[in-house]
Amino acid sequence: MTPPLIGAAATRLQRGRISRRRLLALLALAGPVGSWERGAAAESRRPIRFVVPNATGGSSDLLARLFGGHLAEAWEQPVIFDLRPGAAGRIAADFVARAAPDGRTLLLANNGTLALAPGAGGGADPGAAPLVPVTRLTTLSIVIAAAPSSGVRSLAALIERARATPAGLAYASGGIGSTSHAAAALLARRAGIGLLQIPYPGTATAVKDVLSGEIPLLFTQLATVAPLLRSGQLRALAVTGASRATAFPNIRTVAESGFPGFDVTTWHGVLLPPGTRRDVVMHLHDELLRILALPRVREQLAAMGMEPVGNAPEQFAAELQADRVRWAVVDGAGTAPD
Repeated sequence: MTPPLIGAAATRLQRGRISRRRLLALLALAGPVGSWERGAAAESRRPIRFVVPNATGGSSDLLARLFGGHLAEAWEQPVIFDLRPGAAGRIAADFVARAAPDGRTLLLANNGTLALAPGAGGGADPGAAPLVPVTRLTTLSIVIAAAPSSGVRSLAALIERARATPAGLAYASGGIGSTSHAAAALLARRAGIGLLQIPYPGTATAVKDVLSGEIPLLFTQLATVAPLLRSGQLRALAVTGASRATAFPNIRTVAESGFPGFDVTTWHGVLLPPGTRRDVVMHLHDELLRILALPRVREQLAAMGMEPVGNAPEQFAAELQADRVRWAVVDGAGTAPD
């Protein structure tokens, strides 16, 4: 492929509109023949890096692979899935905050990382520029679940057992600052019960311990245990969103179970490094919304209990800030707003 400037000059030479001396000067400025083509090709082969602040199998990981696969197909570029769990998502967010603002390093995270965790929002140093919101992709409820062998068959039974457990009824979660932690803390406050968090770095180990009976309860994102709920290996006691999940219409909400106004959901969004140009942001935004509208993608989201969103960067930024204000009082002791 010939560089545009040189190609145009050669055409002008053929038409007698440029001297050979001028053409040679342009060639000298262009460097070795083919270097422009090799540079453009190398740039197009640079991978897109999808950074995820959670362990393998979590809802952020599942979404990154779903959307990353479609991006790779549409842009004909490789995609690397870079899982960096730990520190309530700060490790991943700080990595993206330091990345080049060229649209090739993406953070796919939830509000546990972006709104609930202390210092949420990225930036390696206090006062550093925040990450650039692109769009909120999905929202989903937290599910409160138990193994059938636990004997806990409803939210009322959970509360009754917790009241009979002075030390606090143990539950497995995604860790301090996660949305599952926030949901449990709010339920404990509203119901006047003690719930003792046992944090896990990943869902797989937490589920294993709940199924074995080592831990009686599980608070987790609906997407990560949807197959286990359908198979009956886990029993859903309630979902924490304001309305029932479309994919699981038979699971009652916490609000329906005696706690009006209870609403804790997880949302997932994509952000880019500070300083990313507006045109780069909108290019990715438009592509993500195109993918989100695909029928097969919506079917996959529904199967995981996720509701598609897709909004403008400004709207996502406003929602993110509102969520940070709402959960500013969440702390390691497990307090939560009403």
